[in-house]
Amino acid sequence: MNSETFIVNVKCRENSTWQGKVTWAQKSKTKYFRSALELIKMLDGAMDHAELPDDVFEDEVEENQVG
Repeated sequence: MNSETFIVNVKCRENSTWQGKVTWAQKSKTKYFRSALELIKMLDGAMDHAELPDDVFEDEVEENQVG
């Protein structure tokens, strides 16, 4: 099992959930999330693909940007 570090920045709370951005520290990649569930799915997916190329975590950055 690999150990990875993620920096979570919650920018606001709307509709009873969090919005913000998460940075994968080891790869210096950032993605935006619109809900806590989306954040958890991102972290889970990143951990599943930690050994793959760097572009895995940033595929949806433009699609997921918060306001």
